Amino acid sequence: MRLRLLSSLLAATAFFLNSHAQTDSIPPSPADSVAPQSSAVGQAPRPMAESTSWFKRNNVLDHVSVAFTVGTPGLGFELQAPVTKWANVRAGLDGIPRFHFPMTFPVATYAEGKVNDNFDKIKEMMLKMTGEEMHEEVKMTAKPKMLNFKFLVDIFPFQQNRHWHVTAGFYLGGSTVGTAINDMDETSTLVAMNIYNRFYTRLKKYGYEHEPIFGDVYLDKEQYEELMSYGLMGIHIGDNKDGTPYYMTPASNGTVSAKAFANAFKPYLGLGYSGAVDKARRLNIGFEAGVLFWGGAPDIILHDGVNMTKDLINIRGKVGDYVDFMKALKVYPCISFKISYDLL
Repeated sequence: MRLRLLSSLLAATAFFLNSHAQTDSIPPSPADSVAPQSSAVGQAPRPMAESTSWFKRNNVLDHVSVAFTVGTPGLGFELQAPVTKWANVRAGLDGIPRFHFPMTFPVATYAEGKVNDNFDKIKEMMLKMTGEEMHEEVKMTAKPKMLNFKFLVDIFPFQQNRHWHVTAGFYLGGSTVGTAINDMDETSTLVAMNIYNRFYTRLKKYGYEHEPIFGDVYLDKEQYEELMSYGLMGIHIGDNKDGTPYYMTPASNGTVSAKAFANAFKPYLGLGYSGAVDKARRLNIGFEAGVLFWGGAPDIILHDGVNMTKDLINIRGKVGDYVDFMKALKVYPCISFKISYDLL
């Protein structure tokens, strides 16, 4: 509805400007003052020549094209139509298919902020207590999540060569551009980690004399001191900005997750080229390169509220590579190819 209203306003403006310019600058020709002659007595006058429509003459909404696109914004569909001799409008959708990025995080034990090497001991203890075997690494899967409506205006600066165009407009979609969550087979490890950490924290707070490990079973002093030396368990992702290690622990539901956020409204600027490939000049192919201004590097927020983009340094392994790549994307690069066909 908005596109139809916008096109109508542009068409009316173009009609006014064109008709005004023609009235002021083109003198009437002698032929205009000569009345057409009838070819036979009693017959109505026959028009001299059937004129083309104003829309055709001024290239305003004189045809509609459908296009399919593929590129870094994803797979896309759009409708396009001219609104003046020098501009087209396009509207459509772009979306990135759901493919997966696998990630792994090592499980660590730590005390007083320092990593120790007690994982095997805790693993054995939790196996006896819960019957579940813990993994030394936690696997996660990241997925891009981008679906956007787009509205673009193509400007043709060279009227004698309408292949090249400059494009401006916007993309509008959700603010979440990616998600990550642990694999299902890591649930037992994460649940056991939560059980152990709660158990350890309560013992450290209340002492071995007043807090049973379960039922009526209490630890003696030697057992208590040994357990306290094990430390807490967590996933050592990276370091805080002050250099201290950051350990991610599971949420209360036994999961670890993250989401990447960018602006929902994203202005766009690009440059493109297109040309016909058939004799009727209805089938066109083209390419376009540009950038989406999506508000700087996306924020990657963990389930505990830590911002991996801004709060952490020295992030480990492939995850660190992914985060460094996202930090570099102050704008989102768009490279796309398209094929279009004139419907009308």
